[in-house]
This record gives sequence, C-alpha cells and structure tokens, in this order.
Amino acid sequence: MRTYRLEIRLIQLTVLLGVFVVAAGFLGAWGNSKGSVASSASSSNKTSETQSVQNTNTNANTKIVALGDSFTYGYPAGPDHSWVGVLGENLNTTVLNKGKGFQTSKDMLSRFDADVVSEKPGRVIIFAGNGDALRNISLKEFQSNVQAIVDKSRSNHITPLLALPMPYPGAQEAITDMRDWIEEYAQTERFLVLDFASAVMDSNGKYLKGYSDNNKYPSIKGYQAMGEYAARVLK
Repeated sequence: MRTYRLEIRLIQLTVLLGVFVVAAGFLGAWGNSKGSVASSASSSNKTSETQSVQNTNTNANTKIVALGDSFTYGYPAGPDHSWVGVLGENLNTTVLNKGKGFQTSKDMLSRFDADVVSEKPGRVIIFAGNGDALRNISLKEFQSNVQAIVDKSRSNHITPLLALPMPYPGAQEAITDMRDWIEEYAQTERFLVLDFASAVMDSNGKYLKGYSDNNKYPSIKGYQAMGEYAARVLK
C-alpha cells in the first residue's frame, strides 16, 4: 500500500515538473518575441531617419546653374543686369550665370561638364535655341543636343529645367519649331518649362514697351522682368 502511494506521489511530482517546464518555456519565448518586435521597430525607425536625411540632403541643394547663350549672359548690358542675377536675388540662393554669346546647343553640350557638373548644382536651366536658329542648325541636331544635355544632367543628379528660345527677327520659323518641340518634350518627360517671352513680349512675339532697346534683345528693364518671372515659377 505504501509503495502504491509513493508511486502516485512520484507521478504527481513528475506532472508538476512538466507543467513548470512548459510554463517557463512559454514565458521565455514570449519575452524573446517582445524583444524581436522592439528590435524590428528600432530598425524601421533608423531606416526612416536615414531616408529622411537623404531626402533633406537632396532638397537642400538650392544652387542653380543657368546654361545658355546671349539671352542668359545678359547681352547687351552684361551679366550684372541679366535675369540670372535677378533670379538669385529673388530666391535668395546661388544662381550661376553660364551664358555665353554666339552659343549653339552643341557648344553648351561641349562645356556642360566644365560649366555645370563641376559646380555641383541641384538644378540647371537649359536656355538654348536662339544660337541654333540664327546659324541654321537643323531641328534634329538641336533636339539631339538638348536631349544629350538632359541625359548628362540626370546622370549627375541635377534636375534639368528647359527654357523656350526667345522670338527673334529673321529666324522666327525655326524658333517656333524649337519652342513647339521643347514644350512637347518637356510634357512627355515632365520637365518644368520657362517661357521668358511671356514676361516681356505680346502674343505676336513683339517686345512690350520699355522691355527692349532694339527689338532683338531685352533691355535692363526686360531682363529684370524675366528674372522676376523665373523667380515666381521656381518658388
């Protein structure tokens, strides 16, 4: 009889030990699960913070390079009276004038690395077309050069902005074709387009009173209006 009771107690003790082991294992697993969730959340937060910093760094580069011909340079008054300077003042940021006289889109492409990439801007305003039209460069060649400049911009993490060439006596047909193509190309690629003529000319492509001294290039007042227009678009 005593032996029977002893066996019963041993069985009860074994069952209790089994329950204790199972309970301890469950509590340990639950604790580890909490730790895993916390670790995952911490990792997620760090990823979000990294992405936030990356986005901030990308958006922090407000520097702009203006790449163009005489209309960017500020002819005939010069760079000190160009729309580029007015744009920089209005945006309160660095806007570099890389405009040169007698320039075609091919010329701008050839100096892109030296005049744009080396400056490490966040954006570049590509203002080409008038030089091409005045030198009878074909529309196809113009398109190829502009697309190459855009590709170079993208590959160097620079946002390209396109400006429509200005109406100009004696070359209006070619300029109209270029303006039409740029608008279509920009819409397809989702680029921002600047139409400086809208700030200083009427619907017939004629300068408004006081905005040009020779009906070919803007006056100081004209360049002022162009810069203020660009600032409104880019703000």
